[in-house]
Amino acid sequence: MPVDVLPALAADVDALAAVPVIALPVASLMALVEQTAPLAARLDGVVSRAVGELQARGGGVVPDQDGAPLPLPAWLRDAAKVSGREAGRQVRTSQALRELPAVAAAVVDGTITAEHGRVLARLVGRLQPHVLLPSQGALLEVATRTDPEQLGHYVRHLIATWCEPELEADEKDPIDGRFLQLTHKDNGRVRGIFELPNADAEVLQTVLEPLARRDDGADTRTAGQRRADALTDVFALALRHGDLPNAGGSRPSLTYVVPAEAPSVLVDPDRLPSCPAGAWTGPATPATVAQLLCDARIDVLHVDAAHRVVSLSTGTGDITSAQRRAVATRDRCCTAKGCSRPPAFCDVHHLRARANGGSNDAANLVLLCCRHHSMWHRQQLTLQDLRVPWLRVPQPRAP
Repeated sequence: MPVDVLPALAADVDALAAVPVIALPVASLMALVEQTAPLAARLDGVVSRAVGELQARGGGVVPDQDGAPLPLPAWLRDAAKVSGREAGRQVRTSQALRELPAVAAAVVDGTITAEHGRVLARLVGRLQPHVLLPSQGALLEVATRTDPEQLGHYVRHLIATWCEPELEADEKDPIDGRFLQLTHKDNGRVRGIFELPNADAEVLQTVLEPLARRDDGADTRTAGQRRADALTDVFALALRHGDLPNAGGSRPSLTYVVPAEAPSVLVDPDRLPSCPAGAWTGPATPATVAQLLCDARIDVLHVDAAHRVVSLSTGTGDITSAQRRAVATRDRCCTAKGCSRPPAFCDVHHLRARANGGSNDAANLVLLCCRHHSMWHRQQLTLQDLRVPWLRVPQPRAP
């Protein structure tokens, strides 16, 4: 009986689990992984084959402890200690692999992994059996040369070629399941996760790819940082030029909350409170404040001792469209050396900060892309790093 080998298998696994990996040299650790991982994949294949046989014999049910019928996924969820969703997926895959005996055998003998088998199982029901069964050898050849993700793309092309209606059905789930979630963390960051159907992702990547390229040989950003900067550029472009609903549609604003009896902080910029709040992201760091102040509206909210609003006053306003056009016509692109971001992707930056009395005159304004604008206010960029031949730098008087 096959179950007779299970005690010996369990004993071998116990012995392997008792190996003190902390004492093993690197070469031994690598060997442990290289030799154990294929065995684990083969065991997945054995389990899948057994689940498929249970599905076929019981029509999707197995007896519980009292002999009553129990759905196979519910039993597998408890037996394998997996989620209900994963149990259902394993049952469906095991059932499909019964239609691909050569593929199922390849998983058990370690030729391919169980994940490869799950990918190939997607073809069952999409391709006619008289086409699929003779193709198992070719499918296995591709599977042995690719990882599961690459194999998934290959399988998707097969479905598109042989069964276009099924491809359309496959696309419905991603469309219905699209989402984007933003989480404001307490460390000055916002983390986002999203999922898009391929059609929307095609648009996203077509826009981000050219914007995420390196500026020049001195660009040391990682690929992830370049994509993040490109995403910010795209939304900044929409903010500058898009016709957005009233919930947004304006330049960023900073609100300072001060006691009602305090003198007007707008008269003396040096007396601005140190920590204003952004509309969406809350308290801002000095560098972020300085960057936003270049082209933001500043509101001052006066409150009394009970935190009741006494008044709201607006001091500095947005840079006007005419000023923006004038600076864009003069600078033509980001003025940071080595950067060619066009005006649409640039902020208007104050060379002399507003908080230090800097004006909105064109002579005090330059174009900087979002990344270089942030670098300036983090003191990673100086006037010497900009292309500003029109700027008149005061010369020292002769003695």
